[in-house]
Amino acid sequence: MSVVDTVKMARVAAIEGLRVASDAVGDVTGSSMRFKASEVSNPAVLANLLSSGLLSPLQGPVEISAVQRQGIPSVSSNCHNVVLTIAQPGERTLPDSLFVKLPMESLATRWFFSIINAWRLESHFFRHMAAHVPLRTPITYATRCQGTRFFLVQENLHDDPSVELFTNPDMVEGPSLELVYRCLDTLARLHACHYGLGLEEREAILPLQYHLFLSPTMGLVSRNLNRLALKPCMKKRPGAIPAVVVQAYQESVQNWDTLIKYWFDGPLSLLHGDSHLGNFFVSGDEMGMLDWQATHWGKGIRDVQYFLIDSLPVETLAAHERELVDYYVQRRGHYGEAIDPEQTWQEYRSLTFHTLMTIVVSIGFGALNEEQDTLMTEILRRAVAAIQRVDYPGWLAEFLQGDR
Repeated sequence: MSVVDTVKMARVAAIEGLRVASDAVGDVTGSSMRFKASEVSNPAVLANLLSSGLLSPLQGPVEISAVQRQGIPSVSSNCHNVVLTIAQPGERTLPDSLFVKLPMESLATRWFFSIINAWRLESHFFRHMAAHVPLRTPITYATRCQGTRFFLVQENLHDDPSVELFTNPDMVEGPSLELVYRCLDTLARLHACHYGLGLEEREAILPLQYHLFLSPTMGLVSRNLNRLALKPCMKKRPGAIPAVVVQAYQESVQNWDTLIKYWFDGPLSLLHGDSHLGNFFVSGDEMGMLDWQATHWGKGIRDVQYFLIDSLPVETLAAHERELVDYYVQRRGHYGEAIDPEQTWQEYRSLTFHTLMTIVVSIGFGALNEEQDTLMTEILRRAVAAIQRVDYPGWLAEFLQGDR
């Protein structure tokens, strides 16, 4: 890391560290947002949180007389998710069952996710953007950020008989091809919706400050996270990344600014950003998506390669990869925004690096439980196989040679 980057990173880390400390002081004075599941399960605390962050004023003020936590597991690497059954003393303004997303209690997790803006981004999406995307997202009743804390209160999708959710074992097994085609159609519809907007139009919808790779803060953080994560990932998973893939990874980070210009050049779409199977859900005859912590402007094919590589076993994807990409291209045309098949394929090859770097960072810096660890190991295998299968090292060498 350069001296300049080191100084900038230290400044960002220090600022967010002060915000964490300020929240801790607020816990003593009573001014900080309550965020622990044990606290939010208190009727008065939950009612105050809801009333402070309601999306619709018609639902407030909220009164809750009793709260009971349901035993529905909801695995997350950065949030504490709970499902609550509530009793309302007067007229029911909310459903009896609510899904509540809260920050992890870990100081390190809250500090890190405050740096990368993920919780603020998701809160922004559900408050300002969700109603304008052409697919179902969970109904959101309230959300707010304060300091390094946030909360998100949504419908409990488990209560909807038309909904099917996907778990980590589903990710390992992989979806049916019929379901894959449905997911690709959903992505094509999403990407066609806001395609080709100008900078000012994009800024009005999702400001640059939230962008995972282009914002002043995250541009710095993402580059250095990706560079620093490789060594601890290889230490945790010795032999999992072949030398040729390691070399391509290192060359990519070394040429980060050049690649960023390519990846985010030209007409852009609104992306989900974390489009693996677990963030889709069946909603009757349609598909919906949840967990919008990584939404950003980019090339639609990024969501596609991320979904296919993360969600499909290596052998299945190898047998169908090009036809699935071609189907996505066809559906983009169907929704009124045609894209070039060969250019899209080359972009697919280039963006396979994003799936690899994401899993490298997750393993390198993540504190995973046993179930997550099994899934992450499998996704790393899939990401490495994809890099080799589409010859990302060859694409990279040709691209860098042409750039010079």
